[in-house]
Amino acid sequence: MLDKATNIELKRINKNNIYRTVIAQKKISKQEIAYRLNLSLPTVAQNLNELMEIGLVEQQGTFQSTGGRKAKIISSNPTARAALGLDITQNHVNLVMVDLEASVLSSVRRRIPFRADERYFQTLKCMIHDMVKSAGVLPNHILGVGISLPAILGEDDRTLKYAPLLEEPLDLYQDLSTYIDYPYRFINDANAGGFAELYSGKTGKNALYLLLSNTVGGAIIMDGKLYCGEGRRGGEFGHMTLVPDGRPCYCGKIGCVDAYCSALLLSNTTGGDLEKFFERLEAGDEKCRAVWEEYLHYLVIVINNLQVSFDCDVVLGGYVGWHLDPYLEEIKKRVIARCNFQTDGSYLHVSHLNAEASALGAALFYIDEFIKQV
Repeated sequence: MLDKATNIELKRINKNNIYRTVIAQKKISKQEIAYRLNLSLPTVAQNLNELMEIGLVEQQGTFQSTGGRKAKIISSNPTARAALGLDITQNHVNLVMVDLEASVLSSVRRRIPFRADERYFQTLKCMIHDMVKSAGVLPNHILGVGISLPAILGEDDRTLKYAPLLEEPLDLYQDLSTYIDYPYRFINDANAGGFAELYSGKTGKNALYLLLSNTVGGAIIMDGKLYCGEGRRGGEFGHMTLVPDGRPCYCGKIGCVDAYCSALLLSNTTGGDLEKFFERLEAGDEKCRAVWEEYLHYLVIVINNLQVSFDCDVVLGGYVGWHLDPYLEEIKKRVIARCNFQTDGSYLHVSHLNAEASALGAALFYIDEFIKQV
């Protein structure tokens, strides 16, 4: 019985590794798969046939001959399944659809203030329906909808334990059941952004993701996995005390990181337009420069504290992170000057995912779960 179970598990692992290899390489031959995974050609061929039968991989012609028979091109069928990511914030909704190769098939961002009422929920339903229809993906090929929220969640990924920006609706998960026709789950927005960063393969196994949007949050990646903490509050960097007896925070306390590093501090300078803030900053606007200098002062303290505490890569994301590439070297210089330990600042990175990062990460939870089960 043990031997049989072991063989079944080995077959599952082989199939999963073969499928992951095809996804990663885009185009690959049966022979190359066997070489990379140290498997026999018959084993690879049998598993590929099974993957073809369920539509996850396909043959697409042949490679150029190197003297013998032309090897057949094996590639994944990325749109065999898809997932949706819905990022709900206080004033906006981001919706994305991604395929099995983590490519974005469709995305839309709309300014819609959050309201826990029928009109708001009906708008979400229409957005999801229209995206699925326009993308041409069969509804039964949609794995699910990951819903990113600025909230601390319960272990069931349904209960909102703390969501002051969403007026703490009593049972948002149940309220949405009438309007979403697919499996769905809630995900903390910063964890979703951090997961998207991890999935992109551009971070190490240990990293911190600092979400610098209209609220400040974060995600902790340990050994290639999200660490959520005992009370699901891991990574709530926005509510570390930065300035004792400082500015009020929306959480009701004072001196929190959020009160000094929120994107709103920048965008409010230019009528709520963050893009315009950075345009004016580049143009030499004195008011924007003064606001920026204060913002950087506090941001550098936060970055240094995080790095000293965790000793790993720090990735700057969110609305502000999206604009930080031109300023990264200056930020590194300031971080180096503040740090007590010798560092060249190479641990600090800017996320190259755009404003849809949290929606993307929310969708990728379903993609990741599906691939693990193949």
